[in-house]
Amino acid sequence: MAALEIPQSSDSLSAEWLTAALHSGGAGNARIASFEYEPIAAGVGFLGKLGRLRLQYADAGDGLPRTLICKLPTLDEKSRQLAMMFRFYEREVSFYHEIGSRAGIRVPVLHHGAADPSNGDFVMLMEDLAPARVGDQLEGCTAQQARLAVASIAKCHAAWWQDPRLASLGWLPATNDPIHHFAQPAYQQCWAPFVQFVGDKLTPALKRTGEDLGSNVIRMLDGIAGRPQTLVHGDFRADNLFFGGPDDGQALAAIDWQVSSRGGGAFDLAYFLSGNVSPQTRRAIEMDVLQLYVQTLKEHGVQNYTFEECLEDYRFATLYCLVYAVIIIGTLDPTNARGLANFHANFERVAAAITDLEAAATMPR
Repeated sequence: MAALEIPQSSDSLSAEWLTAALHSGGAGNARIASFEYEPIAAGVGFLGKLGRLRLQYADAGDGLPRTLICKLPTLDEKSRQLAMMFRFYEREVSFYHEIGSRAGIRVPVLHHGAADPSNGDFVMLMEDLAPARVGDQLEGCTAQQARLAVASIAKCHAAWWQDPRLASLGWLPATNDPIHHFAQPAYQQCWAPFVQFVGDKLTPALKRTGEDLGSNVIRMLDGIAGRPQTLVHGDFRADNLFFGGPDDGQALAAIDWQVSSRGGGAFDLAYFLSGNVSPQTRRAIEMDVLQLYVQTLKEHGVQNYTFEECLEDYRFATLYCLVYAVIIIGTLDPTNARGLANFHANFERVAAAITDLEAAATMPR
């Protein structure tokens, strides 16, 4: 069967194409008569454009999805070039094809996915997770949501802890893979506009730390990669998490695996807690949540990772989260009000976490 052409935009979708896409995913009895496309999650993602498809079948369509989520590339050319450079679209499609339900954390079912790394075209048709509630990074997670998220990602990490299968996945780079070394010059290029953009929110101490970090980004990546390796989500934040489900109010699903890698799991932990929970809530629950992470790992077969090791890895990874905050300045859309507000909230939380944890002391020298 010839490969399906990848639609260039939502306007290129058709009932015939959707029918063929569902057939390629195993729904051989599907025949779509018509559909409606509704843009969703505006201002939330930087690298993808999401829409909800409402499907009408030519027959009863028993057992077939009535709605799907369609993911296409961002329309922002700078962000698309970034995605092509790091092969993010190819990475996410490969994740669903080769890991998917074996991730150790709930992920949506992929009904069709394809990516062309030569031009950045890609498409995914995924399970619609409604009525689960998507998180809100700008609002921040509650203590209860934070505990659920940490326990869930710990199960994922445990499922892939030191697993030799990781190295066999050619599309899944190590955290310090040469493809990620671009982060150092990107950080150095973005530092000056970042300093100007955040203004007096950047304390003198954190400014010194940020300046020192500019020549240490690759060493930081080496440090994260040097910890016990597991499957790292890489963008484990509230906007990529769905809380609850039709049968289990305590269920959690994670989407957006474009920046997944293999490395130290504490990065996901630090990225989530430092940027998605208010400083007040984080301070109140931080050590208990780290204990929960370690205990959940143990309950799922990881016996040789102590709380003390986790705390040090967490502090180290929290410092690296400043790299994300700085580099993202290069992809910010000044017309995206929510994106700008999200940036400021994330930076202020990360800055507080770095200060509270004295994370600068973990920087390689």
